[in-house]
Amino acid sequence: MTQLRETSPWWSEFELELGQGLQWNLGPFRLIVLRQAGEWLLAHETTSGEETEPGLGKVTPVSEVPADHPGLVRFAVERQTKTVKMVPRAADRSVVVKPHLPLHLLASEETRIYVSSPAWLEVTVGRPGHSLGEFPVRALSDTWFGPNTLEGEVAYALKTRARVQLADMPMRTYRIITPITIRNEGRGTRLVDRMNLPVPYLSVYTSNDGFLWTEPVTLVRNQG
Repeated sequence: MTQLRETSPWWSEFELELGQGLQWNLGPFRLIVLRQAGEWLLAHETTSGEETEPGLGKVTPVSEVPADHPGLVRFAVERQTKTVKMVPRAADRSVVVKPHLPLHLLASEETRIYVSSPAWLEVTVGRPGHSLGEFPVRALSDTWFGPNTLEGEVAYALKTRARVQLADMPMRTYRIITPITIRNEGRGTRLVDRMNLPVPYLSVYTSNDGFLWTEPVTLVRNQG
């Protein structure tokens, strides 16, 4: 088995011998991957616990998966491969961001806020990687974003603190940070109570300190 280090990111590539497995503990999300002769076992679940503390996420060795695990899935393979890898992904839909406390932006002003959304994990085995599925660290509820019930799109709903200082944000390696610049070019104060973040069109990057980011997004209110 690949040597596990506390400083290694959870999306590292790992090698497993027969009968060896790994468990990922990422906030409320638990995932087990176990290699056996002719098959891979995968089990996942999301707990009801809150993300109360910042964390790096943990990867620990395991040797079995409970047979009655509700999220257990088997994948048959003929070709023997040792490698398993987690690939961090952005959500597959846009995310409608709603600040806990609405923000008022004065005319001719701009601000930058920082929003973090749960990462999705794609599990791949072998080279080239064969996907065993994609799973959200935390499932988000569905919402509708559009001017009416006929125009718009189904999206995910996310409440956020919309922090203006990055230093105030709890840093978690299983969430993806997006810097959002909001510019008010209108004549009056703008109420920022909902934003549609086009997550599927954003790329996911890793910073030098081991956290996940997307490229910055700019939202502009025109004159009027």
